[in-house]
Amino acid sequence: MLKRAFLPVLFATTLLPAQAAAQEAVADEEFMAEMEWRSIGPANMAGRVTDIEGIPGTGTFFIAGASSGIWKTTNNGTTYRPVFDNERVVSMGDMAIAPSNPDIVWAGTGEEDSRNSISPGGGIYKSVDGGLTWELKGLEDTQAIGRVVVHPTKADWVYVAALGHPWGDNEERGLYRTKDGGDTWERINFVSDKAGFVDVDMHPQNPDILWATSWERVRGPYFFNSGGPGSAIWKSTDAGDTWEKVEGNGLPETMLGRLEIAIAPSYPQVMYAMVEAEAPEEADEDGNRHASGLYRSADGGETWEFMNSNNSRPFYYSGVWVSPDDPDFIYWSSLFFSRDGGRTVGNPAQGVHVDYHALWWDPTNPDHFILGNDGGIAITWDRGGNFEFPNRIPMGQFYAVSYNMDTPYRVCGGLQDNYTWCGPSARAGGSIDNHMWYSIGGGDGFYAPQDPTNPDIVFGESQQGRIYWRNTRTGERHQLQHPDWRERTQTLRDSIAILTGDDPDNPPAGNVAQIEELQALVAQDSALYEMRFNWNTPLELSPHDPQTLYIGANRVLKWTYDTDEMTPISDDLTYADPEKIEIAYNTTGGITPDVTGAENFATIVSLAESKLNEGELYAGTDDGRVWRTPEGAEWIELTDRFDGVPEGTYVSRIEPSSHDPNRFYVTFDNHRRDDYTPYVYVTDDAGETFRSISSNLPTGKPDFVHVVREDPVNPDLLFVGTDVGAYVSTDRGGSWSRFMNGLPTVPVHDLKIHPRESEIIAGTHGRSIFVADISLLQQLDGGRLPEAVTVFQPKTAIQFGDPPVGGEFVAQSNFQADAGDYGAQISYYVPEDVAEALAEAAEEEAEAAAEAEAEEEVEEEAEEEEAEEEAAGAAAPAFAMPGGMAGMVAARGGNRPQASIAILNAAGDTVQTLNGSASAGVQRVRWTFNRRSAPREPSPADRLDSLRTARLYEAVGDSLVEHEGVARETIDQVLEMMQGGNQGAIIRMFTGGGGGGGGAAGWQERPAERYPPPGRAGQGGGRGGGRTAAMAAAAAAQSGADPAAMREVFQQVGEAVRERGGMSTFRRFFAGGGGGGGLADPGTYTVAITIGDETHTIPLEVVRKEGFGFWDEPDGENDREDP
Repeated sequence: MLKRAFLPVLFATTLLPAQAAAQEAVADEEFMAEMEWRSIGPANMAGRVTDIEGIPGTGTFFIAGASSGIWKTTNNGTTYRPVFDNERVVSMGDMAIAPSNPDIVWAGTGEEDSRNSISPGGGIYKSVDGGLTWELKGLEDTQAIGRVVVHPTKADWVYVAALGHPWGDNEERGLYRTKDGGDTWERINFVSDKAGFVDVDMHPQNPDILWATSWERVRGPYFFNSGGPGSAIWKSTDAGDTWEKVEGNGLPETMLGRLEIAIAPSYPQVMYAMVEAEAPEEADEDGNRHASGLYRSADGGETWEFMNSNNSRPFYYSGVWVSPDDPDFIYWSSLFFSRDGGRTVGNPAQGVHVDYHALWWDPTNPDHFILGNDGGIAITWDRGGNFEFPNRIPMGQFYAVSYNMDTPYRVCGGLQDNYTWCGPSARAGGSIDNHMWYSIGGGDGFYAPQDPTNPDIVFGESQQGRIYWRNTRTGERHQLQHPDWRERTQTLRDSIAILTGDDPDNPPAGNVAQIEELQALVAQDSALYEMRFNWNTPLELSPHDPQTLYIGANRVLKWTYDTDEMTPISDDLTYADPEKIEIAYNTTGGITPDVTGAENFATIVSLAESKLNEGELYAGTDDGRVWRTPEGAEWIELTDRFDGVPEGTYVSRIEPSSHDPNRFYVTFDNHRRDDYTPYVYVTDDAGETFRSISSNLPTGKPDFVHVVREDPVNPDLLFVGTDVGAYVSTDRGGSWSRFMNGLPTVPVHDLKIHPRESEIIAGTHGRSIFVADISLLQQLDGGRLPEAVTVFQPKTAIQFGDPPVGGEFVAQSNFQADAGDYGAQISYYVPEDVAEALAEAAEEEAEAAAEAEAEEEVEEEAEEEEAEEEAAGAAAPAFAMPGGMAGMVAARGGNRPQASIAILNAAGDTVQTLNGSASAGVQRVRWTFNRRSAPREPSPADRLDSLRTARLYEAVGDSLVEHEGVARETIDQVLEMMQGGNQGAIIRMFTGGGGGGGGAAGWQERPAERYPPPGRAGQGGGRGGGRTAAMAAAAAAQSGADPAAMREVFQQVGEAVRERGGMSTFRRFFAGGGGGGGLADPGTYTVAITIGDETHTIPLEVVRKEGFGFWDEPDGENDREDP
């Protein structure tokens, strides 16, 4: 609880009295860039890994994620960096490193493991710098690539097994080859528009011998079918020019499904095949009916022997891998191993995870291999005896997220095959790491709504609507029970049994009519309570009553805490097609039935309650129906009112407005029918009519829409999440802009907006959870930028602390996420013309000061006494030290104007002063609630220290430019950063150590190493600060500088200044405001920002979390003074 109520967030038009001024351009990309996403984890788990490729004998390997892009390590997995963040595709199928040149890396996009939640690929990419940059090399419409193989000596010769569209037929599939590094491609094997290639393998001693497998498979909205006449094993002996189908000789002669081949590197005569095949109708001469399983050849594929039937879910796994030095030591998914060629089977990797898809074996060290599964990777150095699970890669595949109203608010969400997790959105200090995240339930996690009135209560679910609630404080867990007609009709069925007697086929004639009547009642109950739940069952915790939960099955169910029962409150809202239901629930899978619930159909998949009218519900189904019920009355179908939406399209989200009871938004997702169009609609008349607001959303294959959200403050502000990122509209869908600053290319499956913190939360299906501050966007009037200087209304600032957690030394092998900016965020906008005028005036003033100083220096003697005399008599301005910063920067033409910021309490006293930039665009300054100390006049020694430090800084900067190649622009940007903002934080930001698992922007190759400047003895290293690396990268990115260069500048300057006079001198030189005066009290403050000759004021509310403060009682009042 908080001591004071929150002030409402106001629109910019109400907080800028001097601005009845005209509005100019709609918020542009530069303005949007200020709304930066930050990752908060978790990394306790990763996500589905489709491939692992390493450089033999080194510490470098790559991880390809099903929807997480590519990650690289160069230190055997101590730290990882994402290297595929900015392409327009994120799903990975297979990678390959050229054996003759490990700088050449290929990435085939599009996952080959065709489960229900896969994302489409977009061709094959090539890197010539070890995976740091990528170029698209074609095959865009193959959509799924199962294998990439590079010739051992000809790096330009590459083979690609292209599987093709998972959701429909297409021509662009088959086996492809390039001989010119991807500039041109030739299809060297093609089966049909239904069957693509999933595997290609090269003989380890003769690259002209190739083996490949074709696979016929297709997905639909309610089924998956693996197998068909197009599935086969193929062999070429002329480098792929011609191919021969391999049949019989021990292989099944029935219908085939998915097939995979592995050749023993140490003895290529030994080969293995994972085979999916129909069981033969008749047994062979030995009485066997061998079909699916592991097969082995000892004669180079001429004949095959059935080894065992362990072939779990072939469509999803089917990998087989052979040790580099032992042809009989094999692993195959999911997950078995054998040391005798498959005769004796064991279960490896105990306690790691489940669902294995990838393995890379280091050919230079067979004891070392890496497994890839649905939870990330596992590394062994003793041939599988023990594994390390490096839980520091944020690759979580979230389906949905939620928030509560605690401080800081907690985020919860469910993941693909990795349970349901909860963790903090922010911290007062430090970083967010794995210690702070915890699981509340198992299985595949989905929706996890949280009680806004009780921070301890979280709901969760696993697949097919297995719903529970959990008390995170006491650990109590309660399972919600599905409606059960059997229990309700037990009495009726007992009565029928009694009336029927001992012979069910011949009941007494006098009882027949009564039996039929009772049977009709049983059938009625059975129909009423027959429930179908989707793989991802929607849950809606009522915004009006948190003890009421709505659940989407094929009917809408209502659960209340008082009754603890799910009660149907609608009829079946689906088309309930019996043929499709039969396939989805009983026969889906193809050759190998796979009825796991992933294809469940004829169910509700989108469910919402009006935020304004209690009981008014909206529902959308996976077979394309849309419904509304006003206050729980009759359900009204709206399905035929969406022009342009194909019949039967999956309803991905319904979003009721927070501002107008007649407005709600609907999105549709038709990628399950091979249609990738974004469909976004809105109604303003309670569903009578709908209009499309998809407008300029990209219509390429990756941008089908998962979710739409309306901002709770600004009705013009909308967000959508697509399969490759997020978009924002500031004009209610009239136009859309990419909203990706800090967010990698990734499927965004859910978005939520926290009403108090004005933060948007993204549940990504591949990179865990991100949050972004959107308070400035909320205050744009019609999405337009103001012409005058604008001070935005700060969010209510909350004082809180962090509970103790963790604290052990972890070196670099840990995950650390940005914990947010603790304190009051003060933001203002400076138009370009205003900034230019201020810059010109500042530059003229600085040049005049520099000229005057130069004249004085010509007259000076070099003796120390005269320098001291000069310094003692000078009046040092706050931002222009004599002979120092202003003169130095002005001489280079880089002077930038500054803003002076004062924090005043209710009595009008100045509590703190801060510095900020007055450059064009959005500027931000943070106050961490510290009161300034009583000011004192600088002594002569202080002035001399300032003069010396300024000259020292100039000398170090010149040296870095001349000897280290640092750009002069970077030096000037450092000056600007040090002139404005929290100088102490900036110093720590750019001089701290790096942590593991960071993003690409703040990546450090060797964060554990640090060299002292010449002539200075080395010191012991402190704990790494992973968050400082991320913060430094963000700060550098904001200024347009290279983060590594800026870090080097700050480290060099910091060391040099410490050597000459200590950090106190450094801070005095750059000081823009006092500190050390204690914590400011809660209350209403005034922020006064002076830019040029104008001062702008805005109120700021500061509140304190209950119990915060060592001497404070739970009421939050300060009790340190005697009454």
